Amino acid sequence: MSIDYAILGILSQRSMTGYDIKKFMQESAFMYWSGNNNQIYKSLVELLDKGLVTYLVEHQDNSPSKKIYTITGEGLTALKEWVLSPSEPGEFKKPFLVQFAWSWQLNSSELDKILKSYETQINMQLLMQQNSKQDTYLSPDRTELTTAIWNMINENIKRTYENELVWIQDVRNTLAGIPNDNDVLEPTTIKAGGKKETSSGTFRYSFINKNEISYIHIDDPQFKLCTERNILDIITVCAENNTQFVLFNPGILSQDFLDLKTGLAAAMLQKFMLYHIKSAIICEDTQNVKDNLRNILSESGRNETFRLFSNKTDAEKWIYDLVH
Repeated sequence: MSIDYAILGILSQRSMTGYDIKKFMQESAFMYWSGNNNQIYKSLVELLDKGLVTYLVEHQDNSPSKKIYTITGEGLTALKEWVLSPSEPGEFKKPFLVQFAWSWQLNSSELDKILKSYETQINMQLLMQQNSKQDTYLSPDRTELTTAIWNMINENIKRTYENELVWIQDVRNTLAGIPNDNDVLEPTTIKAGGKKETSSGTFRYSFINKNEISYIHIDDPQFKLCTERNILDIITVCAENNTQFVLFNPGILSQDFLDLKTGLAAAMLQKFMLYHIKSAIICEDTQNVKDNLRNILSESGRNETFRLFSNKTDAEKWIYDLVH
């Protein structure tokens, strides 16, 4: 598909400079051209020669003059004829599938690592797509029909990422029942003294590898889970140590966390669900905490996101059962 028609389509909504066109393409999730200056300006010259676009020079005080490009009547006709023509078949390119094809050489931990990495990339792309306001930049006062068409384009992209996440989970479920000859049983290890530098200070943790499971143990007596930044730091520590499990010592939950009005518990549930983090929280008074967080725990229970325990043994058993 020629970049010329994409430029004509953009200009059919409103006049733009070459820089504006480049910016729009770079921020688009489906206009896959590189959007470099040479490619765009070469196309604009060709469109000018064909009489499909025209331009006006806008002079600016203390800045270089700029060309404002506008589609012509002939350009609109050419664009409509192209829209009515048969579409070219889509290209199927997924670099991850090329890597995944040779992943039979990896052990289970390494396989899980590349799946998690790919899953994180897809989650980030999905999040960016959900928060994107780029399409309104093209035409803030567009018609109801145009709005519906662009909304459905965004929905198509969003569903593509969502389907990819479903596929990743299907891969996990399929591989879980297949023996992997590359696996080697590792002895129990405890990497003590780990620490995470944060904007609000440092908190310490241990990395535990025991009975074929590994998890982050937040055992810093000075640490309190009291901000959303703390939650993101914990997710980062899990990613850095290639585990999705975390165990909190007693006293980790701050009063702000227990107060549902702050939204901190709901934020942790949402973010842990997004990144598939499972957390076991050891509490001295589990009943009191359950009363405060009953609704959150009920929602979490459907996804096994976090659970409360009165002792470390039960917490570790829960993590082990999730793995096996």
